[in-house]
This record gives sequence, structure tokens and C-alpha cells, in this order.
Amino acid sequence: MDKEVGRSPWIDRGLLAALVIAATAVSIAATGFRFGVNNNVFHIPYVLDYASLPQFRDDPVYRSLDKFVSLAWPAVRLVSTEGNVRAVFLTGLFLGRLAVFAALFGFFRLNGLPGRWAMGTALAVVAATPWLTQLSVVGGHGLFIGYFTHSELSWGPLLGALVAVQHRRLGLAGLLCGITFCLNFFVGLWLLAAIALPVLASVRDWPVPAFLARLGPIAPIRPAAVGRALLIFLATASPVIVWVASTLVETRGARPFDYAGYLRLYFPDHSLIDAAPGTELLEFALILAAYGLAALLSRTPRFWMLVLAGWALLFVVGAAGPYLVDSKLLFNLNAIRSVGFVQFVGFALVVLAAVRTIADDGPPLWQRLAACLVLAELVHPDRQVHQLLTVDVLLAAMLLYRRHATGLSAPLLAAGYGALVILILAVQFSAAATWSPTVLLRLVLLAALGGCVLRGWRSPALALIAGLALFNVATLVKWRKDGVAQRLAVEAPFERMTDWVRRSTLAGPFLVPVDEPHRDLFDNFQLKALRPVWVDWKQGAVVMWEPGFYPRWSTRYAAVESLGDADQFLAYAAANDIPYVVLPEDIGDCGAARTLYRDGGYAICAPAIAAPARR
Repeated sequence: MDKEVGRSPWIDRGLLAALVIAATAVSIAATGFRFGVNNNVFHIPYVLDYASLPQFRDDPVYRSLDKFVSLAWPAVRLVSTEGNVRAVFLTGLFLGRLAVFAALFGFFRLNGLPGRWAMGTALAVVAATPWLTQLSVVGGHGLFIGYFTHSELSWGPLLGALVAVQHRRLGLAGLLCGITFCLNFFVGLWLLAAIALPVLASVRDWPVPAFLARLGPIAPIRPAAVGRALLIFLATASPVIVWVASTLVETRGARPFDYAGYLRLYFPDHSLIDAAPGTELLEFALILAAYGLAALLSRTPRFWMLVLAGWALLFVVGAAGPYLVDSKLLFNLNAIRSVGFVQFVGFALVVLAAVRTIADDGPPLWQRLAACLVLAELVHPDRQVHQLLTVDVLLAAMLLYRRHATGLSAPLLAAGYGALVILILAVQFSAAATWSPTVLLRLVLLAALGGCVLRGWRSPALALIAGLALFNVATLVKWRKDGVAQRLAVEAPFERMTDWVRRSTLAGPFLVPVDEPHRDLFDNFQLKALRPVWVDWKQGAVVMWEPGFYPRWSTRYAAVESLGDADQFLAYAAANDIPYVVLPEDIGDCGAARTLYRDGGYAICAPAIAAPARR
């Protein structure tokens, strides 16, 4: 559609590489970058070897981090210092996101997306849609997130492995599956579950059920090819297989406990389906429908539906397992988090179907207008459930009537398209009470988009969709900047307090609040202050790789969570020989205890104790 005669293939490759890099930069602009948040409270101490510092010599949390299985962090550790670690994490985020967009480029190109305009539009929508940022709607699995973590690194090889299987490059698929396993072993297992059915259905002369053999989505595969791919996978994944096995052997002596109860106490969203609100389950059902409809609109529907079937079986096991068996190994697979796979791949399929409908010659005019509305819904800045419902209805109509000629004239189609645009904007923005000039700009862009499609101007139409995507990113950047200003104002006193502790001679441990209003801030205290804490909520994650830590963490966490006012905190500290207590002003002040620090709504108190508590 947009090839230029005589252009050097090297120039074309350079332009496409620049397109992937630009989409990566746009995506990072949409999500932003934060350092030292969430699971970084474990990543940073590991890569900087905080366990070797004198104050953490007896700290079981930092000493356990060598049991956390991912080859990403030993690699990052080789190049990280106290002075460059933030830059290393930002570089890692960029390279991981770049690998994802390179894989998306291969996914779109090998699934029939024509030309540079179509490719640029598809990548722009992926970079801009909030449905592919932050966490999955169920299970809380990371998609495109704003901090560096090994989970996001796995998206590139994961998607690459799926595309490799789709095109019968099983050796490459085995390598990419092994890399995924090395980055995040339970994600690697999820990936194997996803590709098992399409591979088994396509192997020549294997004793599989007849109905499965009839579903073979790709050309027949020789069993030897599967064997070679499996050997490549095992060779690539062997370091982590050995690491996981050694960790299981080292921790097998831990006392058994109610693991489902632990998950409910620490982070039920990751593993327990009953922790998901009804609205999230509805969103998941609609995303599942969008995946299925888009897969059926693709050129290889059987392949993507078998992939979905494999994940569905995995999800059922993960959803039912915690209520049927008490297996730490099963629970640690976090199988309900595989919803993130359905969401990520599903929306990639939706973008593929919609952009190809606009770019190809065959689809009727009304389908191109419907595809425009699908993409417009994906690049609204909010996640709203009616967007998913609209996408599903439009995709279902495109599927059911894709070979059905309509007798509607262009004026009638234009009127219907305009009415739907106004209705969609009214629902989206009036409910959020955010009517503003940006709504008018969005209306103008959507009207121009419809006009381009009606006139048959496909390249300008694709450019307008990319413009809508960039407009969405600009909105997200503005929202984030406004939020950052408010967050920094709230966090500034906490930063001053932790910096004072870091520069002081106080050895710790420190008693800090763990109740929900305070825990997100105080989970970073140990990392920022570089001093041990008695307990915090985030330490509960250690139980997953060091189950022997559970009795200590659960006992301390339950006790500290029950503390209400300053007197109770000080009394608990005195009873447990904890030398220092950090009190936000909404809990209270030091009272009769010695005040070591007081500023910005925080006080650090020294209760009278016999001897500092041992960690």
C-alpha cells in the first residue's frame, strides 16, 4: 500500500527499526519510570549486595534473596553500583520494552499487516492503550509497567515464541521459551501450557485424540522437530531448573502451614480468584470474548484459539487449585495471573484485526468504520468497562457479517458513524465529568477519521489513528505529571526522615506501621533508610522462596497491624526490645519516650528497653 519503488531494502529496514524504537519511547512516555518502588525493594538490595552490609548481617530478608529465581538479577548485579543503579534500571526498562515492540513488529508483520503506515499505527495503538499498561484486570500480572522488573522482560521472548511456533520454527521457539523460563520460571511454564495444544495437534503420527488432530493449526510437524525444540529449551533453561531444584531442596525442611491462608493474608489478588471483585471478573470475561473474536478474525484462527484453550486450562487449574489442594508449589505458579497473557495477546490480536481491516482492500466500508471505532475505544485514557463491551459488539458484527454486503449508502454510513462517535464520547466523558476542549479535539479527529475512510484515503486514516494514540499518550503524560507533583509533596517529609536515618548512627531495627493506610509508604523504609525494620507488609513475599520465614513474618505482622495508637506502638517496642519507633502524626507522638527526630509529620522515638532486639 505504501511501498516506494526503488527504495533500498536497507533504508526500509532502518525506517522500520526507527519505528520500533519510536514506539518504545512513546510507550515509556505513557507509563513513565519510577525507581525503588514495588518489588524493587528486593531487586535493589540484591543487585547492590546489601546483605553484606554490617547492619543487615542478621537480616533474614536480604539473606534470602539469593533464592529468588531469575537470571535477570545476577546479570544486572554484574554492572550495578550505588552510583549507577538507577540508570541501569532505566536502561533495562528500555531494552525490555524494545524487545517487546520488536516481537510485536514480528507478530504484526507475520500475521498479514501490510505496509509501514499500518505497522506504525498498530504499534502506536499498542503503546498508547491503557489496556496494555500497569496490571492485568485479574491476578495483578504486570503488563507495560513503569518500573524495571524481570516480569516485563519476559513479554518479548514470550510473544516471539508464540510467533515462532505459529510459523513452525520450533528450534527458535524452544530457545525463546528457555529464555522466558530463565527470566521468570512460572511465566515460562505458562508459555509451555499455551503452546502445548497447537503443537500436539500438529505433530504427525502422534497418538492424539482424533478431534485434536483435526484442529492442527499449522502444517504437520515431525516428532523429531519437537524433540529438538525440547532439548534446546532444556539446555537454555537448565541454569534456572537447577536453581529452582536446589531452592526446593534447601527449603524442604520448613514447617508446613496453611499456604492458602498465607496468600489471603499477604497478596490474595495474585492467587485467589475469590479476591477479584465482580467488576474485574466482568472485565476479564469481556477481554476473553475480545480475544476470541479477534482470533477468529485473524488469518490463523485455529492457532490462536488453541493457544487460548491452553491458557484457559491453566487458568482453571490456578483458580480451583487453592481450594482443592494445599500445595505451595502449585500456588507459587500464580496461574490466575495468566489472565495477563490473555489481556496482552488478546489486545494485540484486536489491534491487528482492526488495523488490517482499515488497511486491506477487501473489507466493506462499514467494517472499516467499525474498525476505526474499535481503535478509538482502545486509545481512550481511562479503562472503562463499556469500552470493552463496545469493542466486543463491533468485533462480533465484523465477524458475523464479514462476507455480508450491506445496502447502506455512504451518507447513511456517515450519519451512523457520527451518531456512534457522539454517543461514545458522551458516555465516556460525561460519566467522568471531564468535558473539556480535549473532548472537542477528539471529536474533530474522529470525524476526520470517518471522512478519510469514507473517501477511501487509507494512509491518512491510519495517520489519524496514530494521532489519536499520540494524543492519548499526551493526556496520560499530563495526568502523570499532575499526580507526580501531588505525590512528591506527600512523600517529601518521608524522604527527609529516611535520609536523616540513613545518615545517622542509629542501628535499628525500627518499628514502623504496617496497616493499609501507611504500608505502601513504609514498605520502602528499609530500602531508603538503609536500616532494618522489625516487620513490614512487603516482607511477606519472602515466604514464597523461603517458607521457613512464615512463622516469624506472620506473627510479627499480625501483632503490629493490630496496634492503634502511639502508646501501643511504644509499649510493643519496649516489650520486644525494639530500640526505635517511627510514628506518623496521625498515629501520635513520642509522649514520655525520648524524641530523636520530629519533622514534617513524622517522629522517631526511643522507648526504654533492656537491650536492642536481635534480628
